[in-house]
Amino acid sequence: MSEVKVNKISPRSGTSLTIGDSGDTTNIVGTLQNNGAVLVGDISSVVAGTNLSGGGTSGDVTINLADASTSAKGAASFSSDNFAASSGAITVKDAGIATAELQDNAVTTAKITDANVTTAKIADANVTTAKIADDAITLAKMAPGTDGNLITYDASGNPAAVATGSAGQILTSAGAGAPPTFATAAAAGKILGIKHDWSAPSENTTSSSYVDIPSNKGRISYTTVGANSNFIISYMTNWKQTGNHPNYLYFGNVRYLIELQSDLSVLATGNSRGYMININEGTLITDNGSTTQNDYLDPGTLAAGSDIYFQPQFSSQATLSVNGLQVVIWEIAA
Repeated sequence: MSEVKVNKISPRSGTSLTIGDSGDTTNIVGTLQNNGAVLVGDISSVVAGTNLSGGGTSGDVTINLADASTSAKGAASFSSDNFAASSGAITVKDAGIATAELQDNAVTTAKITDANVTTAKIADANVTTAKIADDAITLAKMAPGTDGNLITYDASGNPAAVATGSAGQILTSAGAGAPPTFATAAAAGKILGIKHDWSAPSENTTSSSYVDIPSNKGRISYTTVGANSNFIISYMTNWKQTGNHPNYLYFGNVRYLIELQSDLSVLATGNSRGYMININEGTLITDNGSTTQNDYLDPGTLAAGSDIYFQPQFSSQATLSVNGLQVVIWEIAA
């Protein structure tokens, strides 16, 4: 190997100085200067800065970057589950923020888009009574039911439906611990039939015991509607009484019987209804008037469709004349 030692190499004026040929390796030992100053581009040392390590003043040097921390910058990696990197740009993936990345109670109402809370997002039984305002449930919000059903509560206090009854049925209580039901109304007390009649018997009696008013005058024919019915009868009697009695009192009476038409057997007997006149002893009197009486008659066991009579009777301690009878009869279900 040849060695040349010179103090200065100057190129020809107007030319450039070339050391070596293309492809040669030229080693320069020492410091290159430009008029005593370090030549631009010459690296005298590499010093590691903040969060860096390594460096040096000669030869090849290595710089190491420490991992980033909450207090210092440094090398960082990003989860590919949450972030995307492209050309040095770091972006959050769609759906990259998972539940684990959210702090508890961190999502405020303002961060929830209107209409984004759907039914599927609400857990079962999470809408409690306290979340529903008073008077907020309208009929339109209630589940459809069966036409005619009613809402009640069962023995456990839970809402229950009362099944729709049939036409004409009424809501009937089953007492405590059971829901009501629709049931057919009890027949007792119901008016099954009514009949009224006016007659002018113009008959009289002096019998002190009851006798039928002659010639079937005032008698009313009736066919029962129900079985074992009872009857209310209201009758107004237009009467006249004459006589002379030592006890100062005259009694006249009218009543009605219920008779079976087929054999005239008596099924019910009405109460005595008296007309009393107070007179002086030995005085012949003549008095008249109109009196309305009401009676309740129970003929006992009697089939529906039975033919019966309402037969008037009278009695007197003097002479009683019955000139008119106006009668109204009500058949009452048993």
